[in-house]
Amino acid sequence: MILIIGGAAQGKLDYVLQKTGYDPGQVAHTPEEAKTLPIFDGVELWPDLDEEALLAVNPHIILICDEVGCGVVPIDPAQRTWREQVGRLCCRLAKRAQRVERIFCGLPMTLKGDSLPWN
Repeated sequence: MILIIGGAAQGKLDYVLQKTGYDPGQVAHTPEEAKTLPIFDGVELWPDLDEEALLAVNPHIILICDEVGCGVVPIDPAQRTWREQVGRLCCRLAKRAQRVERIFCGLPMTLKGDSLPWN
């Protein structure tokens, strides 16, 4: 599994599509779709994602998640809880991932798996 993180509108999906040669039709936007497609974009919308079940059926998936923990701390407790859940999910995913990259302004920074090829 590969984990791609970065802020909103930083070019994460474009980067993955360019690196892999996949097209937008091969991108999942729900956990159910992610069981059969090679890319799952919008992981941050699913903080209760059962990563064990997903990776059991699709171990080579590329997960794309917006970073949500940077910036102003929300006043709303529900928003703080959501950010906490997404952060913990990303920590679990990063631990399991063979490769982790952060995309900033369309530029990749490899955080884990620097010597591993994409394919």
